Amino acid sequence: MARARSAVRGGAAAVAFVTCSLFVSALRQENAPKPTPNEPTAAAPAITLPKWQARYHGPEEVRGLVKAWIDAGSAEEVALPTTRGGMATPALQFGADGPLALADRPAIFLIGGMDGVSLTGSEAVLAIASDLIEKRATLPRDVTIVCVPWGSPDALANTFSGRANDGRDALPLDDDGDMNLDEDTADDVDKDGLVLDMIVEDPTGPLARAIDPRFLAPARSGDRPRYRLVREGKDDDLDGKFNEDPTGGVALDVTFPVGWSEEGEGSVNPAPLPLDDPLSRALADLVLSRPTLAVLLFQGNHGELARPGGIAATAEASKFDGAVFDELARAFAATTGRLQTVARSQREARGIDRRGSALDWIHAVPGALAVEVAAWGPEVERAADARDVGVAAARFDNQDPTKASLAPAVTAADRAWSRWLDNTRGGIGFVDWHPVDLSDGTKALVGGWEPFSRLNAPAASLPAATAGLSAFVGKLALGAPKLVIETLEEKRDGDVVTLRWRVQNSGALPTGISTLSTGRPEHAPRAELVLPPGARLMWGETSAVLGDLNAGSASRELTSVVLAPKGSMITLRATSGWTAPSVLEVKP
Repeated sequence: MARARSAVRGGAAAVAFVTCSLFVSALRQENAPKPTPNEPTAAAPAITLPKWQARYHGPEEVRGLVKAWIDAGSAEEVALPTTRGGMATPALQFGADGPLALADRPAIFLIGGMDGVSLTGSEAVLAIASDLIEKRATLPRDVTIVCVPWGSPDALANTFSGRANDGRDALPLDDDGDMNLDEDTADDVDKDGLVLDMIVEDPTGPLARAIDPRFLAPARSGDRPRYRLVREGKDDDLDGKFNEDPTGGVALDVTFPVGWSEEGEGSVNPAPLPLDDPLSRALADLVLSRPTLAVLLFQGNHGELARPGGIAATAEASKFDGAVFDELARAFAATTGRLQTVARSQREARGIDRRGSALDWIHAVPGALAVEVAAWGPEVERAADARDVGVAAARFDNQDPTKASLAPAVTAADRAWSRWLDNTRGGIGFVDWHPVDLSDGTKALVGGWEPFSRLNAPAASLPAATAGLSAFVGKLALGAPKLVIETLEEKRDGDVVTLRWRVQNSGALPTGISTLSTGRPEHAPRAELVLPPGARLMWGETSAVLGDLNAGSASRELTSVVLAPKGSMITLRATSGWTAPSVLEVKP
């Protein structure tokens, strides 16, 4: 029986096109004017792709790097709007050469620092793009990588300059409801060039100094003194509070409708509704407009791959797809050398709720694989990796156990960070608490983590933070689901043709997750039989919804009896929201 696979799956037509192109090129060279023996031939200038360097890049450098990759012809520009603060949002897409346009392929989104804080996450996206653009020929021909290295430019620019680290964009808000905007922001009270944390004495405060006095812990009954934790700064508006109306408005990664709650009601300029921000709305529209397979948010400092679950309800919902997320976590650990076997929810990994999380919306509405990848964390850089750093035993681990009852225990997260600080960094990166004069008699201490230590990796630690991330994304792309049509029977009896066939998923990932199947049924795997002119169905199916296919599994058998003249070409087609179309033409 004659059979031909369509060019959509990279078959004979694509090969013929390439062969023809090479032939035409050779013919043109044969007929081109030949240079005289003494006439030098002009060599085409070699294009050198810029490479990411392991350091922090400012906004202009980020834009320049993205533009250089696009200008070199190795990537295409992705248009995104400017921010509220008037900053450009550079973005690009790339992939291996293939028959489908980049915009039509299943997409993997890499978004850096959408929380407005994680500059390390932004550098991770640049590092991955730099490596995979150079190796794009090794990527699958039907997958697109979309990179947005600065996912919240206004806030990241502030973090980069040291002006703030709370992730807010440039929207002025009346956070404290006093009819004024942004009038009580953080200040460098001790004039040391850093805006750190501040603990203010308060008899009803929720915190106390832990057994390791560098760290804070929930206060127990009888613990004294007690503290409130705020950013370093004075009471600029004289209302008895500190830094409660800082500059800027919202963190973009928590402005999504799922799990969101309104704050600032009754103020002169309340918090905007979800997706009111032009950039977050554009990113949401872009994800919805593509056959989006996965969205990876590179942010946070827990050092893990976290699944959706900014709040308890959404964390519970993402458990339905827990097996897929755990598989991603194991692949992440294998490529990066980290210690992780399961994917915790975002709230578990971060230790706090994140209402309106972008992860939760991406999981619930587009139905894509949504994970938060924290390039930086306390276990990323170990003492054996350190260079030119004094190594000492962690102070916490050397505390006298008989004094444990005198102060609350250090939290698990602080314990991990104390080991990194002392054993790997030799204590560099933390400013000990010291008293400051707030001019109103309030007793307060300023100190805590330096900007590039706990929230973001020290520049010298960027190689450790980004190691293996490119391999992980490449593995994710290669493991994308792939639909393969298999015929089980092709029989002709005169003009009567009997076809039995099924669809297999040859990829390492399923063709969908629970929310994609229920929320967007049009993206479920489907099979379709396309008849040529003059043919008609006598019995059976011309189309069917197959249901999700796990990695390596096959659909049920489909049977069709068709009345078709001899020589007719019958087309079998399979599609899903996470895959490129698969087409098989049969000529029984």
